[in-house]
Amino acid sequence: MSKRRMKYHSNDEISYYNFLHSMKDKIVTVYRGGPESKKGKLTAVKSDYIALQAEKKIIYYQLEHVKSITEDTNNSTTTIETEEMPDADDFHSLIGQLMNQSVQFNQGGPESKKGRLVWLGDDYAALNTNEDGVVYFNIHHIKSISKHEPDLKIEGQTPSGVLEADYLSEVFKSLTHKWVSINRGGPEAIEGILVDNADGHYTIVKNQEVLRIYPFHIKSISLGPKGSYKKEDQKNEQSQEDNNDKDSNSFISSKSYSSSKSSKRSPRSSDYQSSRSPGYSSSIKKSGKT
Repeated sequence: MSKRRMKYHSNDEISYYNFLHSMKDKIVTVYRGGPESKKGKLTAVKSDYIALQAEKKIIYYQLEHVKSITEDTNNSTTTIETEEMPDADDFHSLIGQLMNQSVQFNQGGPESKKGRLVWLGDDYAALNTNEDGVVYFNIHHIKSISKHEPDLKIEGQTPSGVLEADYLSEVFKSLTHKWVSINRGGPEAIEGILVDNADGHYTIVKNQEVLRIYPFHIKSISLGPKGSYKKEDQKNEQSQEDNNDKDSNSFISSKSYSSSKSSKRSPRSSDYQSSRSPGYSSSIKKSGKT
């Protein structure tokens, strides 16, 4: 942490930062339990995030969400090789260096999502997903990020209609009077029509239920019902399979018709000649003499 940055932090924060630095390159467990809990080598300590080299990937944790970091004294030495990673000073810059790559936001829980990073605003990141299309995540609520194996269905795709705004509040304005999904799951998840109110507040209207929300407290938002893109893909795949079956049946029927038609061919001249009996030929000669 630079001296310029340190003077804006409290003594407790500076002490915590120094404590983390003392555990660098040691085996630790981040979180004592839950979906975010992982064990590995602490490879980097930055101003607002840490990097943990787990067995198969590097996980970048946003420090403000980390509840505990425990050193494994039984494994003070490690053979885990450190992978090459982005050199970013803060969590926002880190996300920027992972643009257009396949990543996973959060390691588990209802807000965990995999997809390709397609846009980065000042306070949100847009992830193109297989299930929900483009999902806009509030960076403040992202607990961790890691690289992920590309999904062939969305790899290389350029999603249409990505809201390329500077702030999440502008994304909300663009989605007013449309059906949206707020948060990915859990008790705070809701779907409905987004309505703009005064003072930057919004309401979600679904049937008789009206919920007032404020963008800063929202973890994620996407256009349409949750899972709608996955259902649409499944529908398209089923339609394609049905078309393939029809084409296959049509080809078989055509082949069968052609085969039956050839078996009912017209008699050839040789067939006609061979069908004449010797008696028929001699009777013609006799009638000629007469």
